Amino acid sequence: MKTNLNHDQIAMTIERARNERGIAVGRWVASAMHTLLDWMEKGSQTQPQTTKPEQTGYHLSSEGRHPKAFDTSAFV
Repeated sequence: MKTNLNHDQIAMTIERARNERGIAVGRWVASAMHTLLDWMEKGSQTQPQTTKPEQTGYHLSSEGRHPKAFDTSAFV
């Protein structure tokens, strides 16, 4: 197959196609992230609200039940 394009013209066309592909992939990623964030936001609104944990005051884990606290009973 014969073309009227020289090497520089072919290289320029390939570079332009790669740039366009990169832009298209970037737009796709941005669109997917936007869709995911919208889905996450809508999901939090449609799910029932969790109840606020009851306030028990400040205390060490060894003194009572306190979720997600560091157990300091070994240091006493």
